[in-house]
Amino acid sequence: MHFCRRIICQTTIAIGLLGPAVSLPPGPAAAQSQALPPSFTTEQVNRGQTAYLTNCQDCHGSRLDNGEFGGPPLRGSFFRQHWGSGTVDSLFGYLRAAMPPDRPGRLSAGTYADLTAFILSQNGYQPNGTELPDQEDQLRQMTLEK
Repeated sequence: MHFCRRIICQTTIAIGLLGPAVSLPPGPAAAQSQALPPSFTTEQVNRGQTAYLTNCQDCHGSRLDNGEFGGPPLRGSFFRQHWGSGTVDSLFGYLRAAMPPDRPGRLSAGTYADLTAFILSQNGYQPNGTELPDQEDQLRQMTLEK
């Protein structure tokens, strides 16, 4: 019982130190950090498709939604529900941390960027001539909202 009281007390103190959430109007820095659409090239999409066929197709299928081993759809409404309101870094970060399931994180950062570009292209995002970076801080500035 004594241990539980200490945890509750410590949690209460920690929450008190954080204070209430305050919403401030956006300042000049927020106005300058407008979300950008995803940026990738046709060449990157082609490399991503090749990597997809080798590393992803068994689970997610030839159409990205008909996998033999039950991987979730990577296009269409399922994709929009899970990724459509976020930024590109969350998709890239997830791929890098969890895929492929038998060897997560084992592909190069560039390959994960290529895969991300391929998946984006299959969801209606258009290449624009600039490579999708493999740095999450840069990807965080790119929105998936359409």
